[in-house]
Amino acid sequence: MIWQRFFRPSLPTTLASLRSPKKGHWLLGLACATVFLLLTSALLVRNQMVKTITPKKVEKPKVVHEPVLRPEYLPAPAVPTNSTGNRYAFATWLSSTEGANSDSLDDDIYFVATRLLVWQVLHDPLTKSSGIDMVVMVGPDVSETHRERLRKDGAIVRPMELVHGLDDAWIVPKFSRWSTVMGKLRAWEMEEYSRVVLLDGDMILQSPLDDIFDDPGVQLMRTKPDVGRLPDEPELPDEYVLGTYMEIGGVRHSWPPKEWEHNPRYFNAGFFVLKPDRKMFEYFLGLLDLNSRFDPTYPEQNLLNYAFRWDGAMPWKEIDDVWNIRFATEKDLDGGVVSIHGKWWHPRSGGNQLRDLMLSKRWQMHGYYMGREGL
Repeated sequence: MIWQRFFRPSLPTTLASLRSPKKGHWLLGLACATVFLLLTSALLVRNQMVKTITPKKVEKPKVVHEPVLRPEYLPAPAVPTNSTGNRYAFATWLSSTEGANSDSLDDDIYFVATRLLVWQVLHDPLTKSSGIDMVVMVGPDVSETHRERLRKDGAIVRPMELVHGLDDAWIVPKFSRWSTVMGKLRAWEMEEYSRVVLLDGDMILQSPLDDIFDDPGVQLMRTKPDVGRLPDEPELPDEYVLGTYMEIGGVRHSWPPKEWEHNPRYFNAGFFVLKPDRKMFEYFLGLLDLNSRFDPTYPEQNLLNYAFRWDGAMPWKEIDDVWNIRFATEKDLDGGVVSIHGKWWHPRSGGNQLRDLMLSKRWQMHGYYMGREGL
């Protein structure tokens, strides 16, 4: 047909054109250019997709820690704590002795811990005090065998009745073994002393505690008039001392701990300094009868945190962090913390250095009494 003649080249003609050197080079170049353009376009599309799906690096906002607002205090004119007229004591509370009906001195781990505290304060060359009394307040269930052992160790054994209010059935602690801890409040009855450091028995010392009585946080304070006291609460004493430190939240802390690493406004009742005062003790007794006035989960601790709350009439005052710490770490030891609140038989924090210190203290005490008495 006529149109085929013009629009359909014959196969020989096409093959012949490819055999032409000039036309073959031109077609090959065109093919390479086409492939190059296709690859370039694909790469551009891929890069655009990667840019689209790759998330931008988001910078974390800087954490701004609000400063802890401290309460105002009313200092009371008083004789300096380093005066020769003052008398000091270290004290601890012991009750619910598991080995009360046994002559063995190793049945109750808390009794062993109490002996260890007494030994560190009175006999260990690295930590012993200079003539300061070591008082062990014992509950009714501590056997005479255990009391006599503490006396031989050098402690002043002070029998104490348990502390109860007239209507305190609402006080149910988290653990039944804490049912007697209100007995610690009896330390406020020891009015022959001007200051008492009240410690839990599970304490390990690195150095003497004597200088704590010169800490600014244990100076006498005046009770704020008409601040925070509810109408149904007992009358407050005119002056007080409650020196302690903010509770540490856990092992992830610096040394010394930063302000935001504490539990602000809350303290642990395992270590604090007080001024004995019978009127203060009577105030505590009155609080026991006020249902739900404080959370009884941690009985004596939360009672004290309520009585000495920062927005109340008798705000507790901070002492230096160097005196004691919970959740101790090796950084705390190297930093020079004086005492550690922790169970030597079950360390909850720290590494080998801390565990070795705790166990070595326990067996140094054992060796000391073995050498002295053949025990």
